[in-house]
Amino acid sequence: MSASATLQISTEELNPCTLMLTVSCPPEMVEEGFRKAYKSAAKRIRIPGFRPGAAPLKLVREHADPDYIRRTALDAIVKRAYGEALKEKAIEPHGGPRIELLKLEEDEPACEFRAKVPLPPKVELGDFEGLSAVRPKVEVTDEEVESHLEDLRKRRAATKEVSGRAAQEGDFAVINLKVEGEEGEGRTFMAVVGETFPQLDEQLVGMQLDDIRQAALTFPDNFQEPDWAGKPLTCHIRIKSLSALELPELSDEFAQSFAVDSVEDLKVRARAAIQTAKERAYSDYVAEQLLEQVASRSNVISPDPMWERVAEQRLEEIAADAERRGMTLAQAAEGANMTIEQLFERLKEEAKQEVHRALLISEIFKKSELKIEKDDLARHLEQLARESGMAPKEAFEALRRSGNLDELNYRVMREKVLALLIEKATIRDSEA
Repeated sequence: MSASATLQISTEELNPCTLMLTVSCPPEMVEEGFRKAYKSAAKRIRIPGFRPGAAPLKLVREHADPDYIRRTALDAIVKRAYGEALKEKAIEPHGGPRIELLKLEEDEPACEFRAKVPLPPKVELGDFEGLSAVRPKVEVTDEEVESHLEDLRKRRAATKEVSGRAAQEGDFAVINLKVEGEEGEGRTFMAVVGETFPQLDEQLVGMQLDDIRQAALTFPDNFQEPDWAGKPLTCHIRIKSLSALELPELSDEFAQSFAVDSVEDLKVRARAAIQTAKERAYSDYVAEQLLEQVASRSNVISPDPMWERVAEQRLEEIAADAERRGMTLAQAAEGANMTIEQLFERLKEEAKQEVHRALLISEIFKKSELKIEKDDLARHLEQLARESGMAPKEAFEALRRSGNLDELNYRVMREKVLALLIEKATIRDSEA
């Protein structure tokens, strides 16, 4: 009797595009998976007196990494069982499944798992003729130009040691905090005055270099030192060094560092840059209005794994960014006034909407018989390369290695579909 004949499979429809398979594997299939794992491990480990792959199973068991054995066996078992389950149930998936392990035992061979299986999405495209949108009027104020120039000055600012005055908001300070009663020299931190937490900022403002103050501080729950977080502590505060940004004078010489002749020329360039940025933002706003109307006239059902993977990838990116900034994912979520769970739910909602928009764009592209030309792909590759700070060839290789070459096609499709929708829509200008 074949292993597939003894698979126990139950099927549940989560939605018209997502099935949940619960699969229980026969002992023979589990044993075979572990045999393959030990055989693979035998080739990777060195056991004295034996060539790689030639040691007896008993010795391999003693030397092999149990985690490696379990992962490798599970991969072999699930791969085979999932494939046979699809065949037995005559299911044609739309992409890879999401696997949830329920049980895996070696001594009494058993394996049970759930597989969330994506089926092809269903798109009922509504009418995309006769849409309408409002485009704000593009205006650039003198205040916006001045703010832009101030940002340029800050980018070229130099850090200068402060002397002869007290600490002010915005200063960079190296501070030492020593909790009363604790041994040692205290703990040293880099801080921006006015951006720590209210009780500490209140003490720092007005302190001179090497001043020492004693104050009762209640540290925030997300403070970087876990053993101080959320606690009221009496501390000795000392500023060990103090520096501030020194902005360059807004002069013709400063303007010439940006390859223009004068401050007036720099203002002209700044105004043009702001104009371009606003035009792009307002175009995105128009596109969003049109896509919302198409979505409201259409019906889209997508397989859950299609957008769940997008949400998980976003969460991983947020966690990695938080780690680079010395924060936890929980702290990053708290900064947005959410728990991790609430943040993930928000990401899932956004990912689902994005996937549905992409499916609608693809459907409009096909229905309108639009085409992707080589020049379109080359232009978008150059744009993507600029955004990533890479050469076009490097950007292409990065997309190929990550399996995201379809992103180029989608960028072209989206551009052409939006151009078509705008051409067919009624667009009226309004105040910004």
